[in-house]
Amino acid sequence: MSGTKRTGFAYFFALIGGLFGLHHLYLGRTQHALLWFTTCGGFGIGLLYEFIFSIRDYVREANNDNLIRNQYQQKMREQKSPAFELIRFCGQFLTAVFYGCITYYAFPDTWLQKTFPSLFIASCSAIAIALGTQLVGTLGPRQCSFIWPLLGAGFGIPFLMTNGNTSPSFNIAAFLSCLIFEWKIDWDSEYFPEESTSTSTKAEKKPRRHIIKRCLILGCGAIVFGIILSSAIYQNLHVDINGERVKIKDVIADFFKSQEFIQLYNQLSYIMKELYNFYLQYGFKGIWTQIWSELNSASDKQAFEVLNLKSDASQKEIELQCRTLSRKWHPDRYRDIDEKQKAEATFMNIQQACNRLSDERKRRQNINTQKRENPK
Repeated sequence: MSGTKRTGFAYFFALIGGLFGLHHLYLGRTQHALLWFTTCGGFGIGLLYEFIFSIRDYVREANNDNLIRNQYQQKMREQKSPAFELIRFCGQFLTAVFYGCITYYAFPDTWLQKTFPSLFIASCSAIAIALGTQLVGTLGPRQCSFIWPLLGAGFGIPFLMTNGNTSPSFNIAAFLSCLIFEWKIDWDSEYFPEESTSTSTKAEKKPRRHIIKRCLILGCGAIVFGIILSSAIYQNLHVDINGERVKIKDVIADFFKSQEFIQLYNQLSYIMKELYNFYLQYGFKGIWTQIWSELNSASDKQAFEVLNLKSDASQKEIELQCRTLSRKWHPDRYRDIDEKQKAEATFMNIQQACNRLSDERKRRQNINTQKRENPK
């Protein structure tokens, strides 16, 4: 996805996968894509805002358009540091609270009863809050050392530590993190490449990561986020069982301790052990041959049931039964529409069963003939 970026493609990707940052991945905005993936498009509001106001500018920026470049450079000359943006600040705050919340609740609630585990949870939540602040705040030509939002979130750690009876205050830690970030924010002078010395009116393209590398970064971030979110759901989701609210983790724990699961586990263990021993003796080819043989056996059994015959029936008995049932269920013998449709379905099943048994018998006869003609 290198080369000139197209506005139409950007809108298309935003439409089909904007909630997961697909359009930002296309435009080379990996950080923005990760942010959108973990917040479902900035909680939906951010994606809607982009549709109306921002996507065209993002495309121009990805193409290193001189208009966008000059606008930013003018701001850098006129302002010592980036101006305060209320919308961005609100986005930082909401993202920081969200990250801190899911991180906090990803740990077992029993840890909150102890001092050191509670401090560890609060510290992890503070790091998550600072990360949310940093990701939103450094979008575009803005930079700030991660230590500053982390310091602000660290000041809020006392408000995140609880004894299990009170709720943590993510708002205070997130607000302090965003506040100190805004105090220390600065322009990123390396966001745009140096001016090209050629006579071309276009500036030199901004180097961007390869699409595979961008996907790997997004994938790693998504995996970490998915683990934390899954843990938070596992630790806190409740289900209603006979009018009683029970945590899903308790239901899962009881399931793994149940007699049914133990029996299933033992059966699967026995099957896997037997399968491994069979593999050691016959290899993959032997396993495949056995599977194919079992499938054929099941098909033959079903065909005999359709013809109402025993599995040891002779070829003459099979042929006689096929002729008898074919005459009995031939659709031309029925005039009523419903009976005719039923007869057609039964007749087709009979024909398939007869063909199945006939083909299988011929195959076995050919194999036996080859063995007699070419004995080892």
